[in-house]
Amino acid sequence: RVGVSPQLCTSCLRVLSSLVAGSKPEPLLPIVQELLDTISRPEVNESSHLPLYTELGAVIESLLNVLGSSISSYTPQLLFLLLRLCSVYRAQNEQLEETEKMISRLAELQDITVVELYARHSASLVEKLAGLHKEWTRHSPDQNLFGELLLRAGQTCSSIMPSIYTIFRDTTSSDKDPELRMSMFTLLGRLLREAPVTSEAAKQFSLYSVNIIKEIVVPNLEWRAGRTAGTVRCAAVSALWALLKSELLTVTQLKQVRETLVSQLIANLDDDNCATRLVCCNCFNLVLKIGKQECFGPEELHKLYLELLKRLDDSSDELRIAVTETFSTFFSLLPEDYDRELYKAHLQFLYRGLLIHLDDPNTAIQEAVYNVLLVAGKVHPSYLCEHVDNVKHKHRSSLYCDKLLTHFKE
Repeated sequence: RVGVSPQLCTSCLRVLSSLVAGSKPEPLLPIVQELLDTISRPEVNESSHLPLYTELGAVIESLLNVLGSSISSYTPQLLFLLLRLCSVYRAQNEQLEETEKMISRLAELQDITVVELYARHSASLVEKLAGLHKEWTRHSPDQNLFGELLLRAGQTCSSIMPSIYTIFRDTTSSDKDPELRMSMFTLLGRLLREAPVTSEAAKQFSLYSVNIIKEIVVPNLEWRAGRTAGTVRCAAVSALWALLKSELLTVTQLKQVRETLVSQLIANLDDDNCATRLVCCNCFNLVLKIGKQECFGPEELHKLYLELLKRLDDSSDELRIAVTETFSTFFSLLPEDYDRELYKAHLQFLYRGLLIHLDDPNTAIQEAVYNVLLVAGKVHPSYLCEHVDNVKHKHRSSLYCDKLLTHFKE
């Protein structure tokens, strides 16, 4: 029987691996289940004592070598333990490589590929984790194992997306450990970025995209005091960016969440964290590109530009350039029948606001704003030229003003 002490567990595992390695299959087979149940105990495979995992890996390797294909009926437990080792060895390349070889060996003994191995057993592994996920913290071994499983078998997990979604939803709720929520958002963002649009997993993520935004992302974008809460908001909006960038949200789905989502993005454009503001701005750009004129008519667009103009005064030049890209998308969505006279006050405010930054000390900002005005000027060329003429003499250099006048007067 394995004791509670990690050092004693390590010693016992060392002896056990030697005994298994020196055994023959026949006497070993009747006790394999008991052996696996023992090394699957929490005090063995959820320890923080790293040397223990070296010996645990040695036991599994001995079992594979001695039992060969006879081990196939015990695959779920073995795969669970091997993924535990992978999660522990994530930053240790040599040990991780050895563990991956054992996973490949486990598949070979059953004449299947590693992908097929995950396809057969991912569902049972996720269901096993789902029963305990509400108790997870950032340092829970099962939380790390869940991430390892999805990153390795994500494309084969499409059939169990309800369970996967439930785990993400519950572990990112506002009452959970902030570090756990950040970790889960990082995992979610990575899964969304790496899911090919044509894969079955991506299709499943797409089906859940509205729920991901409404029940996972938006609640974590709400403002709460403190630096930790700010970091969670940054992680949440980064996961949102991954969802939008991966083209998993359709126009129809966006219509269901547009009002709530836009409201939270506007609020987070003022966040103290520069990274959060930057990702929010990039999300705005993607939301506009996805929604197009189906979601954003003139009235909806008019509600956005004041907040975007504010960000042209941001302390981050990277963010300011990102805002200009969002403005280019903004102006491209104004319809051909846009009533220039009715909305002349809006155009006036926009043209004046942008022209101020055409005289920015940073030439990269000048170039970016110039490119926006090339798009903006198509809405009302003569009105833009009128404003350019009014401010040209105030600029330190008339280069970009002259280029704009030449472009639109031609």
